[in-house]
Amino acid sequence: MEIITSTSNQVAKYVRSLSTKRARDTSGTFVAEGAKFVEEVAACRAKSWEIELVAASDSFAKANNLAKYQAAKLHIMTDRVFASISDVKQPQGVLAVVRQKKYGLDEMLGAENPLLLLLEDIQDPGNLGTILRIAHGLGSHGIILSADCADIYSPKVVRSSAGSIFHVTFATAHLQETITALKSRGIRVFAAKSQARRNLHQQDFRRPTAFVVGNEARGLSDEIAAASDAAVSIPAKSESLNASVACGILVYEAMRQRSG
Repeated sequence: MEIITSTSNQVAKYVRSLSTKRARDTSGTFVAEGAKFVEEVAACRAKSWEIELVAASDSFAKANNLAKYQAAKLHIMTDRVFASISDVKQPQGVLAVVRQKKYGLDEMLGAENPLLLLLEDIQDPGNLGTILRIAHGLGSHGIILSADCADIYSPKVVRSSAGSIFHVTFATAHLQETITALKSRGIRVFAAKSQARRNLHQQDFRRPTAFVVGNEARGLSDEIAAASDAAVSIPAKSESLNASVACGILVYEAMRQRSG
């Protein structure tokens, strides 16, 4: 196989461009970098994740068996060229360009007793990646993001998700319209508000439920809070909690109630 030796090579330029949201939106692809993530998405092909190409450094190729990547277009490049397309300071030497997925609300409501997270303007990629991990680990059936949330396909979100992005159903949508649609289908929508009169231990989450969590600094907007069925607080000594922590506590309480 010919080794790519120039940073001006078209494959290298294409992968490098995917560091920007505009390029990701235009191409409908994103980058999953690191051996764990490439293996994770390869293992999730049954869920129709499609790998467009795999790029590996020359040193990684010499030290590893690349047979498991042969189903995708495989490109080997010098370590210098690979470093130029990597988003991390110490590249592992392998990445995949993956086709984005488009989920619909119906796919999230296929479960017998749906439990959803709605996110309004979550800005921190680390928070969003952690929320994906929470949804995957604790059993949420889907995440719906407002248009002003951090890009779920950004390299920082993908890394922070620790591979959970390949196991969670998610979509970007207008939250007020989504809340209306959920309520029409019998799903109760709870707005996470620190000032709410009733806390999570005083609410019943055993039925189909959606939690709405707001921006890290501003919390939920008045419009979204008003559109919800009820507000719920998390008992805490501090005035507010990190958005991902709040999501984890809310989902855990819902799953605890449902298992009782």
